[in-house]
Amino acid sequence: MTKSQPNILLIMSDQHNPKMAGFAGSAVVRTPHLDRLAGRGTSFASAYCTSPICVPARASIATGRYVHEIGAWDNAAPYTGDQPSWGHYLGGAGYGVTTIGKLHYRDRADDTGFPDQRLAMHIAGRGDLFGIAERPEGRVPTVAGCNAILNAGPGETEYTRYDRSVTDAAVRFLAQETDRRPWALMVSFVAPHFPLIAPHEFFELYNDPDLELPSDALGAWDHPAVQVFRESFGIARRFSVDEQRRALQAYLGLCSFMDANVGAVLAALDSAGHTDDTLVMYTSDHGESAGAHGLWFKHLMNEESVRVPLLLGGPGVAHDAIDTPVSHIDLAPTFLAAAQIEPPGSEPLPGVSLLDPGALQASDRAVMAEYHANGSVAASFMFRSGHYKYVEYIGERPQLFDLAADPGEITDLSGRPDAADVLADCAAGLRRVCDPVEVDALAKRDQRRRVEAVGGVVAAAEHTVAYTPVPGPPGEPA
Repeated sequence: MTKSQPNILLIMSDQHNPKMAGFAGSAVVRTPHLDRLAGRGTSFASAYCTSPICVPARASIATGRYVHEIGAWDNAAPYTGDQPSWGHYLGGAGYGVTTIGKLHYRDRADDTGFPDQRLAMHIAGRGDLFGIAERPEGRVPTVAGCNAILNAGPGETEYTRYDRSVTDAAVRFLAQETDRRPWALMVSFVAPHFPLIAPHEFFELYNDPDLELPSDALGAWDHPAVQVFRESFGIARRFSVDEQRRALQAYLGLCSFMDANVGAVLAALDSAGHTDDTLVMYTSDHGESAGAHGLWFKHLMNEESVRVPLLLGGPGVAHDAIDTPVSHIDLAPTFLAAAQIEPPGSEPLPGVSLLDPGALQASDRAVMAEYHANGSVAASFMFRSGHYKYVEYIGERPQLFDLAADPGEITDLSGRPDAADVLADCAAGLRRVCDPVEVDALAKRDQRRRVEAVGGVVAAAEHTVAYTPVPGPPGEPA
């Protein structure tokens, strides 16, 4: 270790809408601990996941590569360690690398670069083959996603108990196991992921009959691909105001519950004397629509779903707010730059270090996200360049939004003659990253192969994971 190598602490949540936080400008959502982290570091207002679904997003976070580069198409294509992770690189450079909490890789026995996994939550069995069983043929299954909205309320679940166990384990680690430096620790929570059941004290924080709801008008998101998703997930119905309010109340309660757990981890870091020598990052694997545009869950390319919160603090990190588009592909390069590691190999990582001011000031920075999983019959791609956001759907019309003039994505510019040049530029920019039609075909071939490997569509339908079980009794290591 050199004197300038910091420890690294990555804190992750699951399904955190990037607008649902005080640091993001919300006057309603109470996230005091994340707000303090934002107040002493850099916040990224235009950060995106690489795919708005758990398993692919987490594989990209581990490897620093886009989904199409590593074949992590869906929730039945988990990370196995076949591509090197930032854990491999840090471990090889002398860092002690530990994870506590949700990973959603294939199995702890795989060499993923994270040898010390505590309370590790991975996919169950073969993952969600049910969700992709007939996707290559243009069909999607129907699930009762509406029940997740209708059953929202106060209480405890396996997931909230699990997150408390993750917090306790992280606090113990920071108190007892940080004498040997440098170390890298990933603390990964499930909240505010469904089910929409929030611990009572956090649910009650938002017990306000005047709690403002987002507009449930589809507007620009009245799109054929979005309609396929809504029908597949059973949310094509219009929820009542009371149903929406109760679901939002629970979701916000889970956001504040998660923030309290983050606060306990940050307090333990401070008590251990490592606040000033640790690079701290907070992000979520993807967002959550939370009722915006009449949508729920993730899976889509609206800002609430595909954009993520991203905060960075620690030694040498400026107090700043950055609006340059950034991505989860930038996490691995950031950790490697902090540790002063040059990744081996001839194929460079596509991202940039978030510690590099020059990269973050580049006016032509663009990022991309893609989706190939359940609730869709063909791929969708998001390309963000400057203040324009382009969405391309294989076989359907595209969308184009000017996020500077229209942050709520109310107006789709794709059909306007005066936006034709921007639309063409964005389409060309996406093709500099990948060929959308070729990638869609590649994903479907791989999905068909995996379905056939278990005996075909009927057999694949037995492999569904609506709820990933926690790894053993709460409080016990996996």
